[in-house]
Amino acid sequence: MRVRFFRSSIFRIGRYLQLRRWSDAEHEFTGALALDPHFALAARYLARTYINSTGDIQRARRAFEGVPAESKRYPDTDWGVIAVMVDERVYLDVLEKHFADALKAWDVASSNTPEARLRQLEARVGIQVLAGQSAVAKSECEQLRALLEARLAERREDRDSLTALAWTYVCLGRSSDALRLARQAADLLPIEKDAIVGRILLAGLAEIEARTGKPDEAVKILRQLITAPAGGVVSIARLKIDPVWDPVRNDPGFQKLLSEPESATVYK
Repeated sequence: MRVRFFRSSIFRIGRYLQLRRWSDAEHEFTGALALDPHFALAARYLARTYINSTGDIQRARRAFEGVPAESKRYPDTDWGVIAVMVDERVYLDVLEKHFADALKAWDVASSNTPEARLRQLEARVGIQVLAGQSAVAKSECEQLRALLEARLAERREDRDSLTALAWTYVCLGRSSDALRLARQAADLLPIEKDAIVGRILLAGLAEIEARTGKPDEAVKILRQLITAPAGGVVSIARLKIDPVWDPVRNDPGFQKLLSEPESATVYK
C-alpha cells in the first residue's frame, strides 16, 4: 500500500511542495500517514511542509510521532542539502540550536557496517559545523575525509559523497576545496536537466557559499530559488530559522531577501 500510494502520487505531491501549495501538500502527506502510520517518508515531507511554510518546529515534531526512524537515504533525489545529510528528524533539534541533542541522536551508528559508520560521521560532522564546533570535530572530520575521498576515487560523480565531502572540507577550513566540490555537484545535474534535483543541488551550493565567505553568491542563488518552484528546499520561513544561514544572516542582501514576499506566481 505504501509503495503503491507513493509511486502513484509522487509527481502530484512533489508539485504541491515545490509550488509552495502548503495546504495541498499537508493534505496529501496527512492522507498518506492515515493509510500507513509508519510511512516515514510521508512524515518527513509533512514535517518539511510545516517548517517551510510557517517555521512551526513543534508541529513538525508531531508529524514524526509513532513513525520509526528511516534506516537509509530515501529517496536519493533529496540529497544535496545539509538537513538531509544530518537527517531531517534530527535537524529539528538543529533548527532550535539544541546541538547536543542532535549529536546524541547520532552517538551510535544504526548498524555495525561501514555504510552506517559513514552515515553517522556525515551527520555528526554536519551538526558540529553548524554548532561552531569544527575544532572539536577535527578527528571525526579527518576520518570522514579519508573515507569520502576514497569513495570518490572510485565514484567520481557520486553526488552524496561530493556534498558530504564539501561539508567535511568546511569543517577542516578548506573553503576553496569545499566550494569546488559543491559546484561540481551542482554542475552534475543542472536545472536544465532536472528541475527538482538541480534546484536541491543549487541550494546545497548556496549553503556552502554562505559558510565559506561568499554571501553575495549565496544570496543570488537563494533569490533565484525563492522565485522558482523550489518550495521543498527554500522558503522565507525556513531561511529565517535555519542556522545554516547564520554566517550571512546580517548581510544586507540576505536581510532584504527576508523582507520580501515569496512570489505569488509560485503558488499557482
